[in-house]
Order: sequence, then C-alpha cells, then structure tokens
Amino acid sequence: MSGTWSIRRGARWGLAGALAVTSLAIVGPASVSEASPARSRAIPARTPATTLSARTILSGTSHGWSSPDDLTHIGSDLFVSFQNGVPSTGGTTGTPTHSTIVKFTSDGRIEQTWQLTGKCDGLTADTVHDRVIATVNEDGNSSLYTIPAESHAPVSHYAYDAAPLPHGGGTDSITIYHGRIYVVASAPSPSGPALYEVSLHSGIAHLAAAPFYDSSLATVANLPSTHAAVNLALTDPDSSTVVPNQSPRFRGSFMLTAQGDQQAIFAAHLGGARQQLQVLNLSQSVDDTAFATSAHGALITTDSTAQSVVLITGALTPGTAFTSVTPGNANTPPSPAVPNYLGRIDLRTGAVSAVSTAGQAFTPHALIFVPIPN
Repeated sequence: MSGTWSIRRGARWGLAGALAVTSLAIVGPASVSEASPARSRAIPARTPATTLSARTILSGTSHGWSSPDDLTHIGSDLFVSFQNGVPSTGGTTGTPTHSTIVKFTSDGRIEQTWQLTGKCDGLTADTVHDRVIATVNEDGNSSLYTIPAESHAPVSHYAYDAAPLPHGGGTDSITIYHGRIYVVASAPSPSGPALYEVSLHSGIAHLAAAPFYDSSLATVANLPSTHAAVNLALTDPDSSTVVPNQSPRFRGSFMLTAQGDQQAIFAAHLGGARQQLQVLNLSQSVDDTAFATSAHGALITTDSTAQSVVLITGALTPGTAFTSVTPGNANTPPSPAVPNYLGRIDLRTGAVSAVSTAGQAFTPHALIFVPIPN
C-alpha cells in the first residue's frame, strides 16, 4: 500500500479540531535510504501517543458499496477500494464480479469512481505516472489495473506473464520502492516467492526475479536476541510498506507483513547483491502498518464491518509504527474471537499494544498515515 509520494497539489481539507487548517497540501514520507541492520542497537524508547479521536468520513452503505479494503492517496486525493463481496479468486456466475474504487476528499466528498473486474486487494499511488495501481484476486486468477488519478482516461488492465503464478496463489499489497513496483505473493501453495518485482508494458505485467522467498534465510530481529539465522516459513504474506527515516529502527527498509504467521520481514538493499533480511516476531497478528512521519497528520483506516472509512486524529509521535491488529487472522486465532483493534508495534521487541481511541467506534482493516505540513 505504501509508495513513494511527493507534493503534487494543494487542497482544502475539511478536518475538525487539530487539523482544521486551510490550503493544505498532503506530503509523503521523507526520502528513504537503504537500511543497515547492524545499526539496530541502543534504540531510544518512544513516548506513547495520547488518546486519539476517530470519526467516519465516508460510508459505502448509502452507495451500495461494501467491504472497504485498501487505501492510498495522491496529494489531497484519497482512494479506497470496496470489494463488494467478490470472491477471492474473482467473481463467477451467481456471485458479485466488480470492485469499486472511489476517489474522495477528507470530508467525504466523492470525486470519481471506477469499476474493476475482480476483488481489489492492493492499492497504491504511483505519483511519477499520476496513477493508482490496483491488484485483484488475492487467492488466484490475479491481475493488475492502473487508474489515471486526474483524468477520465480509461483504466488499463495487465495480465501477468505467468499463469498460474510461480507461488501458486494470487497477489495482494503493492509498494513502489525506489521507483520499482513490488507486489506481495499471497496465498502460496505450498511456498515460493514472497513478492515479485513487476514491470508494466502493453497490457502485460512482467515478473522479474523474486527479491526473496517464503523460505529465505533471515536474522531474528527481536531484542534482546542472539541474532540467530533462521529459514523463513511464510504461509501468509499479506501487506507491505516502506519504513521511513523517522522510524527508530529498520529505516529505509522494505517491510512485508506475514499476517497469519505473526511476523514482519524487513529487507535492506531489497533485490540487490547486499540484500539482508531480518524477521521480527510479533505478539499479535497484524494487517497494515502505517508509520507516523510527522506530528501533524492523520491515520485513515477502513472498517469493513461498518462499510466505512474512518479518520483518526490526535497527537501522533513521529516514527511510531501504528498497525491494524487482527487476532482472528492468526494461523492459530484466539478463542473466543477477538475483534480487530488499533495498535502500535514495538520495533525492538515485536510487542503489539493497543492504542486508546475516543469518538466513533471502529474495527480497523487497511491503514495509512497522511502527513500534513504546518
């Protein structure tokens, strides 16, 4: 979900309270440099954020849209995918067949919509080409779409140049990292690449060599640790992002979260000869992770139980790794079931703790951070 964003255009955000300012342009994360795993000692403690306030800014119910999933933004424009009950391998006779992509503002004003064939799982901004990239069908029959962000030009569809995909499943989260497109290889059977580098040409999504695999060698990153080397055994590669420079650890790394496995994989020098992998074992299953890069900004999440998009504001400490905690998506879920909640990840130990929120009750799913300048 996360990409590399730049200031593109100004906006008026209808935000209340701390964000009630005018003529704002959303900016993206500071540029990142390749991480050095060796620099992971003596990490300063972070002060937890105070109670945050949540409120709904977009409801899909009145428009006939359901199951909101991934989010992204370009400048002041927000984008969300509604999956509308499409099966995870795409719609068939007697089932829903189309997801809806909605472009909207922070006060809930809808600017444009698109219909995509399939269940849209991944969504990210490609500001270089002024477009949004979407993946569909996380468990099989997967493909890609590009959506022009600022025009009414048609959507472009891309089929992968391998069918079935080498890992046997579909594709999910998308991240643009150092100008290259990476898609997560979801639902492996039994294993294979954990993600793919993809290039788009003439309706074909070409797969390059996989940067790493579900069984690649990684160093255990939990502190204190012996830095033991282990072979990964990923069963549920799910979401991805880039760790910004504000993070106290893993800055500049590509981050892949294996939701069911309760692990976060951090790749320094992704895809290069000096690539190094670290695995942080998490105390809970998590979905998207969104890093606060500024004290002036907001978290935005989707709530698939309420068919809504929720804005979360308050004092956000830069460098904090906020996350959607998903206990029920662990490979061994708790009994009785525990609903999703907003949390933060301690990047030193892997401990996941709850974040206190007030206002609108919500069940978080996808999650992004939107920084706003003073």
